[in-house]
Amino acid sequence: MLRSTFLSRLLSVCALVTLSGVTITLTAQQSLSIVGSASLSTGQTASFDVEVTNTAPIEGYVLAIGFDPALTSVTLVSTSGTVTAGSLAELIVPEILPNGFTLGVVLDANVPFDGQTIPVGTDQLLASFTARAETSPLPGDPDIFTGFSFVDGSLNNPVLSNIIVQGGASIGAGEGLGLVSAPNAVTLVPAPPVELTIANATFDESSGSTTVFMANFAGPTDGFVLSISHDPAVLMLENINLLGTATDLAMPEFVIPNIRSTGGTLGVVLDINAPFEAQVIPPGSMLALANFRYQCANPVFVVEGDPLPPPQITDLTFVDNVFGSPPLSNVVVVGGNSISPTLINGTVTCLPVVQSLEDSQFYCGPRDLPVGFDPSAPIPPVVGSLGDTVELCFFYSDPTDNLQGLQIAVCYDCNLTFESFSIAGSIFAEVGAEFVNSGIDDDPNDGDGCEFVLGILLDALPPFGSQTVPPTATPLLIGCADVTIDLTATCGTDLVVEFCDLIDGPGGAIIENIVIVDFASIQGFQKNGCVISAVPTEIFQRGDCNSDDKVDLADSATIIGWQFHGVSILCPDACDANDDGFINLADSVLVMNYLFDFGPPPPAPGPIDGDDGPDPTADGLDECISDDSMCV
Repeated sequence: MLRSTFLSRLLSVCALVTLSGVTITLTAQQSLSIVGSASLSTGQTASFDVEVTNTAPIEGYVLAIGFDPALTSVTLVSTSGTVTAGSLAELIVPEILPNGFTLGVVLDANVPFDGQTIPVGTDQLLASFTARAETSPLPGDPDIFTGFSFVDGSLNNPVLSNIIVQGGASIGAGEGLGLVSAPNAVTLVPAPPVELTIANATFDESSGSTTVFMANFAGPTDGFVLSISHDPAVLMLENINLLGTATDLAMPEFVIPNIRSTGGTLGVVLDINAPFEAQVIPPGSMLALANFRYQCANPVFVVEGDPLPPPQITDLTFVDNVFGSPPLSNVVVVGGNSISPTLINGTVTCLPVVQSLEDSQFYCGPRDLPVGFDPSAPIPPVVGSLGDTVELCFFYSDPTDNLQGLQIAVCYDCNLTFESFSIAGSIFAEVGAEFVNSGIDDDPNDGDGCEFVLGILLDALPPFGSQTVPPTATPLLIGCADVTIDLTATCGTDLVVEFCDLIDGPGGAIIENIVIVDFASIQGFQKNGCVISAVPTEIFQRGDCNSDDKVDLADSATIIGWQFHGVSILCPDACDANDDGFINLADSVLVMNYLFDFGPPPPAPGPIDGDDGPDPTADGLDECISDDSMCV
C-alpha cells in the first residue's frame, strides 16, 4: 500500500522547484483523461491510456482510478513508453487494488535534484494500464457497458486524490484540474459459443495440477479432445485425470489420455456404448473438463531464511495438429458436430521450495580430519601435485538422528578424474551397509559438467534387521574416492569439489543430496564442499647441494660444510646424494667417487638424468626453497 510518507515526499521534493524561484502561472484548462475502448469477453484483456494536458511543467502526479470489480480488473499499470519514462522519473509507485489502482510519480526524487519535469504539452501519454474482463453476458442478453473513473479520496490507505504537482503545489479538481473519466470504455459482449481455458497455476511444492475449463452455450457437449503442450525443461506431465470435473460427473464411457515429453492429449466421448443413455455435459460457463498434473522438472530448493530466487514461469499452450497419429486438434462435439473452440492458454509458476534447515551435514576433505574438528571451521584441503592420485573422503554428522542411508550428489572441477570409491574403514562398512553404489561422470563435454553420485542403504536385503548409523556431532567417515589431478590442471590452484542437487544419475534419474531418517527423505541441510589443491612439485638435481644447477666438487664441500660448519643449504633432498633419507659424510663421499673414481652417480634425479626432476622416494627431508622448486 502507498503510505502517507509517499505524498509527503512527493510534495517536499517538488517544493524544491518553488524554492528555486520558479513562478507558475495557470491560464488554460489542464486535464487528466482516460483514453481507449474495447469489446471484451471473459478473460480477454485490452490496454487503456491516461493522457495529460498541462500548461506548466509537472514535477509529479498521483492517479487514482476506480472500476467495478464484478465486471473488470486491472492486471498491469505501466509508464513504459510514456512521457513519464521519457522524463526520467525517479520514483514510480503503482498499486493495484480490488476496485481500482493508484499511481504515484515524482520526477526528481533523488540527489543531486537535477530538476526533471514533464514538459508542457497537450494529450501527452502519461501512463497505461491493462484491464481484463471478469464476466460476459449470456448469449442473447444485451451487452454490458462499464469503464474507469477518476476517484478522489477513496482508494488506498491513506486515501489518495488525483493531482499534478507544479511549482511545488498540488493541482487537483478543486484547483481547476479537469478529470475526464471513461465510464463506458469497455463493452462486455457474450463469450463465443465454445471457449476452452487453461487455468493459471502456481506450484509451491514442485508439483500440482491445472484445470481446463469450458464455456459452452451452443448446446450439450457430447465429447471433446484436448491437446496441450509444455516446455520439458521446466515441466513434466505426470497424469491427466477427471477428478472433481463436470466430465467425471457425466460418467464418460470413452476416455483416452496420452502423455508425452512435450505435452499431452485427452479424448473423451460421453456416451459411446449401448443402451446410449445420452450422457452429456450441459451448457454453462466455467465447466471443469480435465486436470493436467505436472511436476516442476528442475525445482529450486531454498533453505528457510535464505533470499528467494525468482519463480520459474512457463506456458501451457493449446496446440492443433502436433500430437497423435493422425494429428489431434482441440475440438468440442455438440449435437454431433465438431466445433473449433476459442482457446485461452495458461501458465504454470514453479515457486522455490522452502525447506527448514535440518541438523544433518555433509563434508568432504582429507581422510585425516583433525581430531576434534569443528564442523563450522574451514575444511583442510586435499593436497597433491599434477598427475598425483589423491584420496578425497566424504563425511556426515547428525547429532540427533539415526540414518538409514544417504544419497550424495557432487559436482567437481573437470581437471580432476574420479577413479574409484570405497567405504572401507568407514562407519558404513562397520555397520554392514547392504547397498553401496556410485556413479562417475568425468566427461566435461556432455553439457552438465563432471559429477559423482553415491547411494548407500544400510538395510536393503532380508531379513531386514533395521541397521542404521548412529547420531554423531563429530563428522564420521562415509567413504573415500581416489581422484587424479590431471596434468592439464593449472599448478598452484584450488580445484573445487561441491555438493550439487539435481544431478543426472547414470540411468537418467535426478539425484539430490539426502539423508534417510525414519524412511523419510530429508533435504535442506548444510553441505560443506572442499578443494583439492594442485601444489607445485619439488624438483631438483640430486648431488647439487649448493643449488647452482650442476654437480661438482663444490657440492661435496657444501655437504661437509653443512654437517660440520653450519653452512646453509637450500634443498636438503639435493644434498642427500645417496638417497637414503639422511645427509651425512656418505653423501660427500658418493659425489667425490662419482666425479673422480668412476663411482655410481647419485640416484634419480641425478646428473646423468640430464635435468631436474621430482624425488621418487618418500623421505623426511625438508622441502626445497631454491629456484629448483617449481611446477612441472
